[in-house]
Amino acid sequence: MTRKHLASTAALIAVLAGAVPAAAQTAATQAGGVELPALLQGLDLTRVGVQTKRDGQREYEGFLPDGTQIEAEFDMAGNLIKIEADDGILPAPVIGAALSAEIRDTPAMALFARVDEIKRTPRHLEVKGWQENGAELEAKFAPDNSLIEVETDDTALPQPIIDAILPQAVRGNEVMAQFGMIEEIKAEYGRFEVKGEDAGGQEMRAAFDEAGAVLRFGRDDDRRGGRERDEDRGPRGDDRGPRAEGPRGDGPRGEGPGRGMPPAPQFDTVAANQRLTQAGYSAFGIMRQEGPRVLLDATNPDGETVTLELDPQGQLVRETAR
Repeated sequence: MTRKHLASTAALIAVLAGAVPAAAQTAATQAGGVELPALLQGLDLTRVGVQTKRDGQREYEGFLPDGTQIEAEFDMAGNLIKIEADDGILPAPVIGAALSAEIRDTPAMALFARVDEIKRTPRHLEVKGWQENGAELEAKFAPDNSLIEVETDDTALPQPIIDAILPQAVRGNEVMAQFGMIEEIKAEYGRFEVKGEDAGGQEMRAAFDEAGAVLRFGRDDDRRGGRERDEDRGPRGDDRGPRAEGPRGDGPRGEGPGRGMPPAPQFDTVAANQRLTQAGYSAFGIMRQEGPRVLLDATNPDGETVTLELDPQGQLVRETAR
């Protein structure tokens, strides 16, 4: 969407900050006998309906002159919760009134050719629509108007957008160099998630902390069908390889030439567990050494049982489904 389309109107509403008095937002005109909030005035809505819920929230719907259906929700104080154009686009005056000037001027908003939904939650403000090439686009902004998430549909994010969200420590991590195309970035609570494809077109994802350390990393083939990679399997193709050894590998199975107890991890295992817990992992098993790698069974933030691979420094480098 061009800057012209996103130009401000005199009735600017600070949606996130809630700076405009409720009285100003609820100043209304009549449309078919229904009072309209200020944001919906001047749209020439027809067939307008309104529903008031028990908590005082009101839901409005009506039709623009071109037939586009508009649906809007306001809380009991008259603050906008959500406005959506069903199978159409939101008029420029609505966008100008619903978004602060700071948000409208961000590089992320310049990616939008059309906007069809604006939604406010306690944690962020969402803007949804399409790019010029027809690909879907979604951006989220924090209460301070900073960009915290942007997601495209099979389209690479421009480098200025990537630079605006990811700190240099994350951008400089060698894992980032494996992305051939980045389609989605999330940044909240000191955690940065990146999704896209590698140079071969294979889906990949990674998560980092503020210092650039890898919290999660994997590709789609690591989890497809719940299979592990061949190198994680035993000599007969089952999963007895790494799991048949480890700290409990003493006794008959741990003795004999080349079959002694593997060395203990050479990093702070407590600190590693704390990092993984902060990244959303839980239900940890026993760490087991396999060559330079350390393997650890766990449950990932999505509730899936996985095997984690840690490097010699205790940093997560791969997540594999079990």
